[in-house]
Amino acid sequence: MPAQPVLGIDRNPPSVIGLPRTLSPLETWGFGLISILVWIGLAPGMNTALGLQAMWVLLPGTLVGILVSLQVKRLGEQWPEMSGGTPAYTARLLKNYPILGRYGAIAYFISWSAIPPINAFILTGAIKDNLDPLGITCPETLLRIGFTCIAYVVAFSGTRALAILHLLFVLPAVGFLLVFCIQGLGWLALSPASPGLFPSHWSSLSVVEWAKWYFIGGAFICYGYETVAMFVADSRKPSHTLRCLSFMAWLMPIVSLGGTWVLIRLATDPKLGDSSFNNLLATAKSFWGPSASFLVTLLIASSALLLCATTVAVCPRILYQLSLDGHLSPLFAVGNREGVLGPSLVCTFIISLLYLAWGDIHQIVVVSAATWFVFFIIFHLALWLRRSRPEVRWPWWSLGFFVVEVIVLV
Repeated sequence: MPAQPVLGIDRNPPSVIGLPRTLSPLETWGFGLISILVWIGLAPGMNTALGLQAMWVLLPGTLVGILVSLQVKRLGEQWPEMSGGTPAYTARLLKNYPILGRYGAIAYFISWSAIPPINAFILTGAIKDNLDPLGITCPETLLRIGFTCIAYVVAFSGTRALAILHLLFVLPAVGFLLVFCIQGLGWLALSPASPGLFPSHWSSLSVVEWAKWYFIGGAFICYGYETVAMFVADSRKPSHTLRCLSFMAWLMPIVSLGGTWVLIRLATDPKLGDSSFNNLLATAKSFWGPSASFLVTLLIASSALLLCATTVAVCPRILYQLSLDGHLSPLFAVGNREGVLGPSLVCTFIISLLYLAWGDIHQIVVVSAATWFVFFIIFHLALWLRRSRPEVRWPWWSLGFFVVEVIVLV
């Protein structure tokens, strides 16, 4: 049965049922592993703009991201019956400040809702880059609409079906990305053709530029490794699902730092621009050779589609748990026995279509980054305000992160 609302009496209609615990730990881990693929869309742009200086942004971001993942694991252990993950935990921590908790959770939801249209732009761009040399016109608008909608169509078939399909693709995608990072570092260190693992000089970064890129890219790349917590209430073994957060804390530096370092050392041509395809291809050619174009296209395509599929599973669970806890209308808690949260899924779809209709990917990224950043400011404040609770770890660190993040936002 659903938990009683934390803000008042039970307002749930009879059609509300608890999410069935149908997912295996491996299936929930598939949703958790997807977080590292966000790097593919953002790191190339950071490399183009900052080069070596990008490391000054990602080093502290990685530290914060590791602590966030371990903190969310503790919260999941405290509330294993909750869906919705970090935003739902934040709203629960802020039950004495319900407006602030609701605002933070909705900010997180709005940020995630932008991922399908963002990835539709990225995937369409990758296809266009492959078709242009052949003289074939790319139907960009049609592809963007199709890539945005396809994940929502699959989502209505049920959570279990989505999770199984998701798992089949996420393991090779994550595997390719890890190979890219590890093989790239090995090639830089050992190959005679390598420009060297380390540069001949280091450059500094102004405080203003650091704050700008930490806001736009650093927090987006590093903070989101806690996705698996969304599916604790769906898991047959919640404790096994939460172990993914510890694993992600170890995996994070390999991608956010190691992968970025490979880009910095090998994608040095200013003509590459901020295209994910061009930057990854220029980098991978050194150690993947002629197969680089195919593998990079496959990596970008699979990561874009997987992130869209994750969005249609994540966002409805946020609205669902907020509804159960009395923050939103009971309508958003309506679902069926296959785990399809119809009204919440439709709401997410509408938000994604509004982003797509806007059409400016750079502005969409800024809005998504801003709402993401605002949520984590509220999250760290919530941890500090509840510092005496056993589920809160490192409250003084959270206070420090809160202060720095407020300064960055201002």
